[in-house]
Amino acid sequence: MVRDFTGNRTRATLMLSAIIVGVFAVTTILGTYAILSREIPRNYMQTNPASATIDVGVVTAAVLETARNFPGIAEVEARSLIDARVKIEGIWLPILLFVIEDFSQVRLNMFTPVAGVVAPPPGTMLIERTAQAVLLQGVGGSVKIQTPNGAPTEVPITGLVHDATLAPAQQQQSGYGYITRQTLGLLGEVPVLEELRIQLNGNPDDIALIEETSRALAQQLIQQGHHVHGIRVPPPLTHPHQTQMFGILFLFLVFAVMAFFLSTVLVGTIIAAQLSGQVREIGVMKAVGARSSQIASMYFAMLMGVGVLSALIGIPTGKLAASQLAQVIGVLLNLEIQSDAIPIWVYALLIGSSLVVPPLVAVGVIVKGSTLSVRDAISDNGIAAAAIHHNRRYTMSWLSLTWNMAFRNMLRRRGRLYLSLTLLSIGGGMFISALNVSHSWAVVVDRVYTDRSYDAEFVLNQPTPKGIVVQALGDLVGIEQIEFWGYTDTAFAEGGQIDISRAYPDGGHGNFVLMGAPPDTAMIHYPVLAGRWLENGDDTAVVLNQIAKSMLEDASLGDSIALSIDGEHRNWRLVGVVEEIGSGAVAYVVDSSFELAAGTQGSARLLRVATTTSDPIEREELIRTIDNTLRQAGVSVKRAIPLSFLQTAMGEHVALLVVTLVMTAVLLGLIGLLGLMSTMSMNVLERTREIGVMKVGGATPYVIQKITIIEGLLIAVVSWVLAI
Repeated sequence: MVRDFTGNRTRATLMLSAIIVGVFAVTTILGTYAILSREIPRNYMQTNPASATIDVGVVTAAVLETARNFPGIAEVEARSLIDARVKIEGIWLPILLFVIEDFSQVRLNMFTPVAGVVAPPPGTMLIERTAQAVLLQGVGGSVKIQTPNGAPTEVPITGLVHDATLAPAQQQQSGYGYITRQTLGLLGEVPVLEELRIQLNGNPDDIALIEETSRALAQQLIQQGHHVHGIRVPPPLTHPHQTQMFGILFLFLVFAVMAFFLSTVLVGTIIAAQLSGQVREIGVMKAVGARSSQIASMYFAMLMGVGVLSALIGIPTGKLAASQLAQVIGVLLNLEIQSDAIPIWVYALLIGSSLVVPPLVAVGVIVKGSTLSVRDAISDNGIAAAAIHHNRRYTMSWLSLTWNMAFRNMLRRRGRLYLSLTLLSIGGGMFISALNVSHSWAVVVDRVYTDRSYDAEFVLNQPTPKGIVVQALGDLVGIEQIEFWGYTDTAFAEGGQIDISRAYPDGGHGNFVLMGAPPDTAMIHYPVLAGRWLENGDDTAVVLNQIAKSMLEDASLGDSIALSIDGEHRNWRLVGVVEEIGSGAVAYVVDSSFELAAGTQGSARLLRVATTTSDPIEREELIRTIDNTLRQAGVSVKRAIPLSFLQTAMGEHVALLVVTLVMTAVLLGLIGLLGLMSTMSMNVLERTREIGVMKVGGATPYVIQKITIIEGLLIAVVSWVLAI
């Protein structure tokens, strides 16, 4: 068997390559999955995440003392989160400022020093390491920052940190800064801390316990005269991107397992081809005393040898690829991959699969070939008379003899045909699936534009009279239309209970907002998934986007939904659900109803602006002019978000993963093509005598080639249909 394996180098290379590709793919993806399933939680847990954050007006010493002495609470810390803006090359970008009392005493949501000082002196700040790409500055540089109530101030950067709880800054198109309370005062804000972060004993993953304890503490603080705005309880012990990343990796794992399966099926077809060419040899061996078990054991041994060689090549290279892919995804998630070690169970599974699966797939072919009688084996001439007779009924008079012969040849070996169709259709189907995912994601990103008819969105720090905005922007050339929207954070309210949201400490992931929308808005065109959009006169109606609706799975159209506005609860009737791409959870109500509920009549916190220019550079300059004009008019802008920023942020999140998925699919398509090559090789090999008879009867090489090519095309077309 060794001589037989090495004697036909093409067949040996094909067989070995097929299994190596499958082992490599599974090792890469399963190894990456194993590494990240350990490293993502490890990175997140090393920050010692808070169980909950209670928004208090001012965190005083009395508040901290009450929290420390509250039953079930192990750790307490005061923080603040400020939505500020930073000026980069003339453009104001968002920046989150994390305000910390004492950098030497940080115990919750910790971060790791990377460069520079550990604690920023007053008037300076640390930045998250990924923010360098957005701020275009590092240690020793400085940036101009403006807080909601302050003037633009130059702030030196004195250090870098790594914060594993934050997404890379370039994905969010935002900066991250860390300052002291004194620096907050220098930036023009009241130097107080507003967030009380708590961690329960044992840092449990029981969200019901966390909510119960947080609410009980909040109630006690209220009884002591403190004002509580709300509670934030993110999914316990879960990185913001953990669920999505594991979902994507599971998809990759499915593709990798399919690649391994197709590789073993391909090996089965190659073994079948080998047996087809050795039928007479088997007959001679049995004639001189060989038993069926001896013959079968040789083929099984050869397959296990191939499995060993494949494992020796595929597993080390797959481990290296898994390490590199884990590092790339680590960068994508802003994580430190501290160890690329793959668990022993992964190696055991891979080695066992390499040794066992190929023989299992080929067992039917080997048993059938090794149990042939001496007479049947020696008299085999490659012409299956019974099959030819059976397939004569498929003769179609309207087709030429060449096409009829190709069609009947395709059906002659049904088992082999089914095997080939399985290889090609699954490989092609997974390839198409990957291309569909890639194209779908491109379409999703493009919907940032197709579902929206504005060019920029301006979120204001405070509700501002619409007249002031109109007066400030009225003389600007290039503005086609301005729409005024209501905007505020919200939560699904429970009767008699303090509001709880699922937002993470960064204030972005898991956030839920309520918007007051003009019912006849021309700025958005979100597809309606259920019910309808808002109409004039909908005083109590609400429309949820799909993310907000997923938070209320049992809610149906017509149900009453309670939403919180600054701690006040108001009931709304659900009339529709829309699909909104590029946003978190949002609830929409009519603008007039929003103003009445929020007490902001005649004011707005959100401006959506459509411009008349189609030139990206001119549009960017106009957006910058609008931003500066609003600031000069005394309007405090929290965020200015061009649609191009939103599209970039969405594309950055998964672009690399989509490319990886397509590359995996290319492997599957390649395995399918190798399967077709193997099948056609077998078909020609076992018909050598038959081809000779055809030549004696006058068939030319061209005719024989044409029959073979048509047969391959027929198999390909059928598999193409199945793949689709």
